[in-house]
Parts: sequence; C-alpha cells; structure tokens
Amino acid sequence: MAVSLQPPIVQPVKGTPVAEPAARPGTMRRTLLTILGVLVVFSATYALAWFNADRLSARFMRDADASFEQGNYLEALVGYEDFDPQTNTYTARGGYVKVERIWSHAYSWPLPPLLQKAQQRSAEIVNQHLKIADAEDYIRANTGKPALYFAEIYLRLGELYEAEGDLRSAAEIYQDVIELFPNRTDLTARAQDHLARLEAQQ
Repeated sequence: MAVSLQPPIVQPVKGTPVAEPAARPGTMRRTLLTILGVLVVFSATYALAWFNADRLSARFMRDADASFEQGNYLEALVGYEDFDPQTNTYTARGGYVKVERIWSHAYSWPLPPLLQKAQQRSAEIVNQHLKIADAEDYIRANTGKPALYFAEIYLRLGELYEAEGDLRSAAEIYQDVIELFPNRTDLTARAQDHLARLEAQQ
C-alpha cells in the first residue's frame, strides 16, 4: 500500500479570523514620507503665492493712495493703465478694488492688514467723493459684469442726481435698485426711504 508524502491540508475552523500579514515598516515609512512631502510642497507653494499676492497688493495700494491724494477718486477705486511711450506698453496701476479682489477667495488666509484699509477707502470714495460723471463712468464700464460696489455706486448715482435737483432721474435709479438688487436689503431699504421722501415732496 502506497503512503502519500504530502502534508495534510488543514482547513481553517469556521468563525476563526485569518490573520492578515502585518504591514512592513518600510512600506509605512514610505507612505508617511510621501504624505509629509506633499504637505511640504503644498505649504511652500501656498506661502510663495501668498507672498506674491502680498507684494502685488502693496504695489496696488501705493498706486491707489497716490491717486487718492491727488483727488482722482475713481482711479483710486478701480485703478487705471499707464502708457509708457519708451516701451510702447501699458502698465496696470492699482486701485483699492483690485486689492480687495486679490484677497476675495474664501481660502485666502491670513488676510493682510492693508485689506482693511482698502475696504475703508473704497467705502469712503463711494459714499463721499464720487461725482456724477465718475459714477456714470463706473456704471457704463461695468454693466453686465460682476463688479464690486456696482450696486452701491448705482444707488449713490441716484443720490447724486437728487442732490443736483434731477429728481426724476433719482427716482428712476431708486426704483431700479429695488428691482435689480432684491437681495441687497441694506440698499433697497435706503432706496425705498429715498423714494418715500421724494413722493412726500410732490
């Protein structure tokens, strides 16, 4: 009778978990190093981008402050282009709105201190320094575009018309503000107050 030399096959007992092979230390180390490397690259890239954005913001602030001090309030707000005849090129000059746009992304952090100054200056220009021609130019240039302060300047144009005695144009602007910007309750409330006052004067 022949005897088999093969070892007997042992069947695992039902319900007994089969042990998984332990992860090798080298594999875990490589994984951790890969994750660490990705984090380092991401951090370095973000830091460089933040540094460049901060430098550009500082340059735009200098341009905007210079325009503000010269009384060129619309240029201080939105910036302008300066032509260099020697190089036959245009150079973008900054405005406070450009600074605000640089830091408008939800993930921009940390926000630089100059952003608050830019926002304060923008509000000051819109509410105190714009003339009718400035407001009209801004509205014409930005109609149909996602422009910062469009609604504020549109309402301000109505207030400027009213101050000049053009009550009909002012009333039309106030009505437009109510219809065009229903989500801006702060502005529509002002427009409604202005309309009520004009109607009371008639």
